Amino acid sequence: MILDGRDIGDGGVIATQVCIVGSGPAGITAALLLQKAGYKVVLIEGGRNPGYYQESWAEKNLLYAGQAEGLFTTNEPDFLIQPYAGQSARGWERERVYGGTSTHWGGQTRPLDPITFEARPGFPGWPITYEDLIPYYAQAAKLCVLHGDDFSADYWAGVLSAEVPDIAGFDTEMYQFMGGAYTNFATRTFDGVTAAEAIAEIIVNATLLEIQHAGGVVQGLRVASLDTSFPPAKATEFTITADVYVLACGAVENARQLLLSEAGNDQVGRYFQCHPLSGGSALSVSGNFISPAAMRLIKGQTPTGTWTDDNGVTVQGRFSPSADIQRQYGIGSCWFRPYTSSYYFEMRPNDESRITLADTVDPVFGQPQTRIRWEVGPGDQHTYETSTLLFQEAIGALGGQFYYPSWEDLKSQLIVNGHHIGTTRMSADPAKGAVDADLRVHGLDNLYVAGSSVFPQGGISNPTLTIVALSVRLAEHLGERLGRARPLRTAELEDA
Repeated sequence: MILDGRDIGDGGVIATQVCIVGSGPAGITAALLLQKAGYKVVLIEGGRNPGYYQESWAEKNLLYAGQAEGLFTTNEPDFLIQPYAGQSARGWERERVYGGTSTHWGGQTRPLDPITFEARPGFPGWPITYEDLIPYYAQAAKLCVLHGDDFSADYWAGVLSAEVPDIAGFDTEMYQFMGGAYTNFATRTFDGVTAAEAIAEIIVNATLLEIQHAGGVVQGLRVASLDTSFPPAKATEFTITADVYVLACGAVENARQLLLSEAGNDQVGRYFQCHPLSGGSALSVSGNFISPAAMRLIKGQTPTGTWTDDNGVTVQGRFSPSADIQRQYGIGSCWFRPYTSSYYFEMRPNDESRITLADTVDPVFGQPQTRIRWEVGPGDQHTYETSTLLFQEAIGALGGQFYYPSWEDLKSQLIVNGHHIGTTRMSADPAKGAVDADLRVHGLDNLYVAGSSVFPQGGISNPTLTIVALSVRLAEHLGERLGRARPLRTAELEDA
């Protein structure tokens, strides 16, 4: 059921077992599973219109503005409200609407690679392993209505009657694309019902103002609604109390909310990452360096045309440096395709890329806005220059041609591309991260964080499948903590 925060009486108190802040894939997944297991869940969303995301842009421009520094200064000065230079009429990537950015993404999914969890020079590793996430990836694939959870090139070569390319030092990595009916987690169905029908209480137009905590325990959330005027004004203010709380607002807002409330440790806001993406004319890949059957695998085609399953899933391949190559040369991952001219890579975590509170305040609630700084460093340059040279040599030996610009030329084109990673990273040691392996905020007993802000490093895969897997894992953990109302089994996830 969807409620509007204006209908919650001023000064009112809502009591629940679990309160989740944010309605994207992270928040909705955890809320659905906990609700289905028998817990009382309240999910709140700051956006006041549960409809199409474009309707929220004017309001978002007021509340999400701030100061963007570092590489943003030249490449995406309006990143916080409307990224992609030259497309100022758009509001992509950070959305203030029910469903979050799942309202407009392309559905591209793949698990992180095992090496992403591995600690190595320049990359901190995760406090959990790839093997730890395997059962949750399987459940996430069901929730995302994918064509199974096998992403191997050999498997897909069989499905497509294709063959796997053999490019020295590079793996062929396959990505599934969710069917369009399932990408929007706010409006799609789970086991025949929408999230709004399955979750007992969803409150839109409910902006988190403060995480109230003392003695290492969160005691409540101070929340406000907006009136219908523009510019808006505060309509009502109320409190939500719960046994446990989950922030699922995205990497930028998760960090800002913790900083606003002085919740968590001094690692909050650090190590902002993304998958930097170059402009569309940066690279040139040409030549017949793989067979037609291998090209079909990359394009996701059978001998008769593009492959699609009954749920609308499609598939494509990318070339990425193997784990051995990444270790040998000390680089992050990236990907190349024969029919694209963009470069897309894994950032090295950088303490200079971080979120703090700005000197400016928002014009509605009078709270400090976001200051975000994005920097790419020598390690990223090393990843670019090494991976491009290796790819040039590998396909050159097969008759292909590959041209690429200097690092400085590429750097001038980079945009964030929507994958906001880090800022509340997971760590066993509180001195090295903001949340523990169970996603609980260090120093606070009952506050958790969901989403890609907890990733210690980003790998190269799109983050959403891992976000969903971690939310399934979090729901399981919270169920164990709260005392299971009834068992939450894999069979139920298959039905979800």
